[in-house]
Amino acid sequence: MQEETKIALAYDKVLAKVKEICLKNKRDFSKVNILVVTKYATKEQIWQLLSKREVFAIGQSQLKDTLEKFSSPELKDFKVKKFFIGHLQTNKAAKVLENFDLICSLDSLHLAEVLNKQAQKQNKTALCLLQLKLTNRQTQGGLNIEEVPAFIKQVKTLYPGIKLKGLMAIAPQGSNEEIRSAFKKAKNIFDCYFTKEDYLSLGMSSDFEIALEEGSNLIRIGSAVFD
Repeated sequence: MQEETKIALAYDKVLAKVKEICLKNKRDFSKVNILVVTKYATKEQIWQLLSKREVFAIGQSQLKDTLEKFSSPELKDFKVKKFFIGHLQTNKAAKVLENFDLICSLDSLHLAEVLNKQAQKQNKTALCLLQLKLTNRQTQGGLNIEEVPAFIKQVKTLYPGIKLKGLMAIAPQGSNEEIRSAFKKAKNIFDCYFTKEDYLSLGMSSDFEIALEEGSNLIRIGSAVFD
């Protein structure tokens, strides 16, 4: 069996599981999207997927890596949406805004200010997901739940170049019950400030089933496809 077939079949397996969970939980499968995380995939692996399957969007966390991969002969002709999923340094905001369709990791007013200025310079709107912090780990980025209301109000008031399109969060390390509890909190915040047309990005390869059960509509899948 060729590797490209393995990658395509791995993607199909995730898709089938998503359909199964949506059916079981009476959710509309057409409203759930898979963000294929390609940051650890090679150009060849990405080509093997994109040449065989149509995907909603790909997720990358490094600007230089993204530009190198998607300007290569293998990938330059694929028109696929790109979501930035990593910590965004302000000195790279302009280039990221230029090369990505959505930023999944808006986590500070300083970053919002910089993105707003760059969006106005580029005559475009910066589409962003607010990054919510669901763990006490110091290395984990994002806003604490209690910070969210004021942050959203300030962004909407001060930064017209930014459009908040939902929120993203990474599960805490722990039991399935702890992960489910954290995802429930994220869903409650989402329901307070966003609509069904926005993105609630919860769940990765190891926990997307719980995320879907708790209302995620944008799961981030990498290793389940490429490993």
